Amino acid sequence: MSKGGVKVAVWVVILLACAGAGAFVASRSDPFPPGVEDPGARPTGPGSTTSPTPSVEPTPPDVTLRLRIASEHELHVGGSCFSDWNGSIPLHRSGDERVDGQGELLLDAGGCAFDTAQVQTVLVVVSASGTLEGGHLQVRLVEMSSAPLGSQDLGGLVATLGAIRPAVDVRDGAGRQTVRVERPDGDRGRYVSATDVLATCRTC
Repeated sequence: MSKGGVKVAVWVVILLACAGAGAFVASRSDPFPPGVEDPGARPTGPGSTTSPTPSVEPTPPDVTLRLRIASEHELHVGGSCFSDWNGSIPLHRSGDERVDGQGELLLDAGGCAFDTAQVQTVLVVVSASGTLEGGHLQVRLVEMSSAPLGSQDLGGLVATLGAIRPAVDVRDGAGRQTVRVERPDGDRGRYVSATDVLATCRTC
């Protein structure tokens, strides 16, 4: 072998020896020394399971109002429109004996005795506020919003809603009442409604 070939062979042997030594050292060393956590590590073994974040349960209402409402708009020119509703409103009490809550009324049925191009409301969001004192519940109802957008309650529920003011004795845990309302519509007709109220009290 020539002198140049010997040199090449020597360098090849040296490079191979260095590569082998580096691999050996890497296999015996820890890239994350004590106190440095491996970012890709996952806990294993008993007791290493990550506990899920506990969910917060909503506070149950102190009083629940269940409402069934039949409303009607009687027109002075003849004919009428009606709408029947049902829903519930959860009420929470505060330290001063006040109760407040918000719920939804959904349309069960509705229509008019004549053709109309107006769109009937199918959902009304209602707030209720009042007092619960000595087992006697008294609240007033207020419309917050309705759907679909641009619709109208042809049967007159919204027109009578503010005058529906249940006053129910719930000392035995539950009480019922029927509230009847009649209001003029401003055009020689009238709105009428009959509301069946069931109030159940959890903390009475």
